[in-house]
Amino acid sequence: MTKNPKKSIEVLVFASDKPISAEQIAHFLEIDDSQDVDKLIAQLNLEYSDQGRTFCIRKIAGGYKFATDRQYYHLIEKLYEEKKDISLTSSALEVLAIVAYHQPITRPKVDAIRGVNSQYHIKNLLEVKLIKIAGRMKTFGRPLLYTTTDKFLEFFGLNDIEDLPNLHQIRELMATDIAEPQNMKTKDQLELLAENSDE
Repeated sequence: MTKNPKKSIEVLVFASDKPISAEQIAHFLEIDDSQDVDKLIAQLNLEYSDQGRTFCIRKIAGGYKFATDRQYYHLIEKLYEEKKDISLTSSALEVLAIVAYHQPITRPKVDAIRGVNSQYHIKNLLEVKLIKIAGRMKTFGRPLLYTTTDKFLEFFGLNDIEDLPNLHQIRELMATDIAEPQNMKTKDQLELLAENSDE
């Protein structure tokens, strides 16, 4: 193991252009058990909290990345108000919600749930890499199957697809006025995702 593993972890998390997994960190630092990495990161977050730091290391999309403390989200929201690189219409978000909660799913199934053709929105969601083609269904015509991507998890600030909120959780978030602007997540977007979870 590296002489100063916590500082080395900070370097790797900071330098990585996407969430870096505990397994990757363990490999680079020659740590035998990736769970030791989780424990070291937990210690770092406690130190950040004790020191009054404005950031922490959060687990997102199966890996670790630096994130701003929640109490400063309102500042980030102002900073990135005009810089959001992905803009979703309500129709596109509806398609994304259906894919997220029913994946893997075919376009005909998405169309059946919505009652309208979804080809345009699926094409756009593929282009911005929020969904991907995950194979073909083993039925007549072998239609394409769609699932969400790691970028989807990053977009909504989730670690795993199992972390998708339900409608009750979304209403709780709205009541406490918590948002995560650095992940370009809005209350309306999450509420629409949650509402589609029961379809």
